[in-house]
Amino acid sequence: MPAYLDTVNKILALGTIFLQVVILSVLIILIFFRSRNNPLLLFFKKYTFILGFLGALGAFSLSLFYSEIIGFPPCELCWIQRIFLYPQLILFGMELYKRDKSIVDFSLVFAIIGSIVSIYHIFVETGLTSGPSCADPSRGGVSCAIRYIYEFGYVTMPVMALTLSLFIIVLLVNYKYMARVK
Repeated sequence: MPAYLDTVNKILALGTIFLQVVILSVLIILIFFRSRNNPLLLFFKKYTFILGFLGALGAFSLSLFYSEIIGFPPCELCWIQRIFLYPQLILFGMELYKRDKSIVDFSLVFAIIGSIVSIYHIFVETGLTSGPSCADPSRGGVSCAIRYIYEFGYVTMPVMALTLSLFIIVLLVNYKYMARVK
């Protein structure tokens, strides 16, 4: 493994924790302090599609970095998570280009299904369940229980994928709420 990989993993883990704090903050405001004049909610509404595009672009790039450059083979659940993540990049990119806001519901569905797969992957990874979707390593497959990244006692690749999916969900729910309020 390259010497810089530990630094990259730590930076990504810190970014994941930061994004989790942002998600929690926006959720608390949406639930308890929502108003059409809330500056944080207005900020996230204004930049929903840029933030969604940048998040999807980062996840797309990093998943390819880990699998193609570092050489970590993705397991079957990672592939399924990618199936629901990669279209987000295209959807948010289309919205930034066309500006018609028609991607919100499609993107929300992809993010919700991606979150469910990520949660299941976390259960498999922690040993709480055995994954029927996971390939048998003795037959050349990649186990879904392998942790290529494990920072701060809980940040793994499925946790990163779940965090991004939840961030996209919160962004889009906030967008729908703020667009409806006005």
